[in-house]
Amino acid sequence: MRLRRRGPRDAPASSAGAVDARRLAPPGRNPFVHELRLGALRKAQIAVMTLTLFPIRLLLAAFMMLLAWPFALVASLGPAERDPEQPLALWRKVVDFLLKAIMRTMWFIGGFHWVAVKGQQALPTEAAILTLAPHSSYFDAIPVTMTMSSIVMKAESRDIPIWGTLIKYIRPVFVSRSDQDSRRRTVEEIRRRAQSKGKWPQIMIFPEGTCTNRTCLITFKPGAFIPGVPVQPVVLRYPNQLDTITWTWQGPGALEILWLTLCQLHNRIEIEFLPVYSPSEEEKKDPALYASNVRRVMAEALGVSVTDYTFEDCQLALAEGQLRLPADTCLLEFARLVRGLGLKPEKLEKDLGRYAESARMKRGGKIDVSEFAAYLEVPVSDTLADMFSLFDESGVADVVAGDLVRLQVVVKHHHAALSGWAHPGGPPD
Repeated sequence: MRLRRRGPRDAPASSAGAVDARRLAPPGRNPFVHELRLGALRKAQIAVMTLTLFPIRLLLAAFMMLLAWPFALVASLGPAERDPEQPLALWRKVVDFLLKAIMRTMWFIGGFHWVAVKGQQALPTEAAILTLAPHSSYFDAIPVTMTMSSIVMKAESRDIPIWGTLIKYIRPVFVSRSDQDSRRRTVEEIRRRAQSKGKWPQIMIFPEGTCTNRTCLITFKPGAFIPGVPVQPVVLRYPNQLDTITWTWQGPGALEILWLTLCQLHNRIEIEFLPVYSPSEEEKKDPALYASNVRRVMAEALGVSVTDYTFEDCQLALAEGQLRLPADTCLLEFARLVRGLGLKPEKLEKDLGRYAESARMKRGGKIDVSEFAAYLEVPVSDTLADMFSLFDESGVADVVAGDLVRLQVVVKHHHAALSGWAHPGGPPD
């Protein structure tokens, strides 16, 4: 299957998708790709640092984590779902202070000598949820360790030796991407904590749901906005001459990023707390609208564009084989058309076999737009015609029937994005 990219004059003139296309311009660069090019002088510097500064920093940072581990272990004992005691016991305040100091020392050792903080963090009673963006690196953990806020993160993280214990101390909300019940429970837990009137620590959430290269803000997941409570947007910047920070789906891996960053004399990070955003009644009823408006505020503060890309688009754009889709405006346009057609995700799983059998009976034959509509069980419309044209490689109003099976899988991916609650997390190691 190959989607055909349409020119500007092919775009629908009257659909809502066209309006969104003009407002949400695609990024100039694929947000899921990070290219790091090193000149001869940089390579020589890294070679020297690898033999001198890097091993010292690595050993000292590891020592600081080991030093923090027993404090976090003792303080995290007991049921994780139990409400925090109010007020905190003196020993917990001491442990909290010590862990913040140890973690700050660890980042200092790693080259983050000064963390520039702009604005003021709101109190938990003013904003129970902090939304952070862009999410681009595991170094985004710096504001978490500075504030000891809770976070929402993938469940696998709790099993990481030492680090998993440190994570448990901040009482995170764990979620599994593959478990729909886990996502539902996560939303319920966020709502419970957000409505506790300050009893629980603030929750830091990266609503993009995955790491990007910071060239734009991708679609925010609605999980942080479903409770309908005020949130405080927080934007992150890494104004370094050489970007060894970014860890996304295509580019340097986790260990390479760690190595290159520790080989830099100094690493800069800026954390800006924006004013608390209180939702309107309309936004409380529509979490997607709430998420979109908060994203716009954060994008303006960062001076970047917003785009309809999602975590699921990333998976499709970087997939191998027949499901690989172009990571450009065509992919964005396809996602908008899928949403516009209102295809039902709950039917797709059981219908895949039927679509596959029907396509095999065509034996590579061509179908027209009316048969295309019959496959998808939707009426013929301008939106359907727009989607059909993406598959019509010859431009003569017919497509290969076998492409319909792949289309159904792609559609299912996009509806998972709409119906699921994504959580912060980076690319796989």
